[in-house]
Amino acid sequence: MAAAVLAAGGTAQASPGADGVIVQLRDAPSHGVDRAVTLSANAAAARAEAARWERVVLAAATDAGQPPPTRMPTGRAAYLLRSTQPLSAEAARRWTERLAAQPEVAWAVPNDRERRLQVPNDPMYAGAVHAQWWLHAPGGSDGLPLASRLRGVPGFRPAWQRHTGLPAVAAARVAVLDTGITAHPELAGHTLGGHDFVTNPLIANDADGRDADPTDPGDWVDEADRTQAVFRDCIAESSSWHGTMTAGMLAAGTHNAAGVAAVHWDGRVVPVRVAGKCGADVADIIDGLRWAAGLPVPGVPSNPHPARIVSLSFGGSGACNAAYQQAIDEVRARGVVLVAAAGNEHTALTRPANCRGVVGVVALNRDGFKTTYSNFGPEAVVATVGGDNTDGAWGGLLADGGLLSIYNSGVRQAGEGGYAYLFGSSFAAPVVAGTVSLMLGVHPAMTVDQIVEGLRASARPHVQSALIGLCSPANPGRCLCTAATCGAGILDADEALRYAQELAAGRGYVRPAGSAAVLDSAELRQAAALGPDRPANPAEVTSDPRPAAEDGSGGGGGGSGPGALLALAAAAAMLRRRPAVAQRCLQVSKPPASAVVGNATI
Repeated sequence: MAAAVLAAGGTAQASPGADGVIVQLRDAPSHGVDRAVTLSANAAAARAEAARWERVVLAAATDAGQPPPTRMPTGRAAYLLRSTQPLSAEAARRWTERLAAQPEVAWAVPNDRERRLQVPNDPMYAGAVHAQWWLHAPGGSDGLPLASRLRGVPGFRPAWQRHTGLPAVAAARVAVLDTGITAHPELAGHTLGGHDFVTNPLIANDADGRDADPTDPGDWVDEADRTQAVFRDCIAESSSWHGTMTAGMLAAGTHNAAGVAAVHWDGRVVPVRVAGKCGADVADIIDGLRWAAGLPVPGVPSNPHPARIVSLSFGGSGACNAAYQQAIDEVRARGVVLVAAAGNEHTALTRPANCRGVVGVVALNRDGFKTTYSNFGPEAVVATVGGDNTDGAWGGLLADGGLLSIYNSGVRQAGEGGYAYLFGSSFAAPVVAGTVSLMLGVHPAMTVDQIVEGLRASARPHVQSALIGLCSPANPGRCLCTAATCGAGILDADEALRYAQELAAGRGYVRPAGSAAVLDSAELRQAAALGPDRPANPAEVTSDPRPAAEDGSGGGGGGSGPGALLALAAAAAMLRRRPAVAQRCLQVSKPPASAVVGNATI
């Protein structure tokens, strides 16, 4: 039987060449004193081993006209065979394959030169204060400062380093169903086409209805707007630029020595504008979803860039309805994954996150417990970081600073591109959508069922603590997740990619054994002494008695807080008052003006 040919790291990789090939013979004695004694005492054994090596080297290793390689012991019982010159990548492949084919060879691997593990060189990724911690490796113990504890992060850094070249893996397109997009240096070259599906010109705020321009003109609402019936129950607020921020998390220019990094180093997003002033109509969301997946929409040209993943951060209160479910079933049948935010009213999942076949995402604090605002429930598939703000009784002790990404500085009309810290399940959803894009880059033929199973099977166990209660309507703030409230576990991007690799190789996936992280920090003890983070939720009351299958109600999908764009409590009340529109709610926090990177004040 021929010996195995192994590439470094166990995966096929491009290589600049190798300084020889490392070879071990079958039943080879170990190097060292025992070997020297054995061979010196037994001349026949020494001659036999020399003859074996001569056959192997002369029959397989050398190219025509080249002198035989030198041999140097390495490892426990192997030898490094070196030529007079370093081998090209092609020569290293030939040497390795010919050596491995010899019956006396146990294994052969190229003596590749390993490079320093690559991480993004974007300055905000590696910054010391409020860096992009959500992209770093999980870890940190209770004895470390809060800023060094990352037990809830998905682990993109080890995922990027799973094998050489992974950052260059082709990106599976992600359609971002949101407010549209604004110009930002970090997004140049990372968007594909797009369309505006906002039908009502008043909501669209761009003087027309549907068109081919997905540009976000701003979704601000002022007191003059609130005198009109369509905006009467809306909250006066500045423009959110929500779609730009979501797109930046997925596809901001990465490893370009500027600004921030994104989930995918070569990400591509398809901006699909479904929302304007005061939210998004359900019909516009449904048509945008179908178009994003490549399905026909009456009166709209077909999408030249159909996506495999859709990230949606809008939603509504109430059960999933027939309109949503039909569209979700249609896109799923085309192999498209819909990832949707859980919502931010610390209650049941909003729709369509609670619809059948959707990847509903609960937002976690950087240390792995549920954020103060995030919705939760049995329909969730997985949980990941969304930025935990200072709301709730425990916020002053446990808030995590938010997810740093791109922003737009405009108050009403678009301004300059900048950077900000984001909070909300709105921003947990693109973390999962980006992970799915990486998975499909490794194994493009995966089905939706396989992707969802991979997210579940690869998830880390939810954190545990004797200081935090389980999530429930009686304990809806910061709380401990279970599979019944926040999905299968904490998103693990590295293991999700390994799942995709194993599936592509025709092998089964088994998650490595590991126990849940147990939290017992000084800050957590102080927080627990204050009592519950939030009071129990009141009994569910709806202002719309129509059956869920008939109405078109909407709700919240991002996160919000004081001093930001929207207040969570006010947003929740607004959602109940305005059932015809799906709302986003979010929080954006900008550091002091002195925190400048390049020309952008963040």
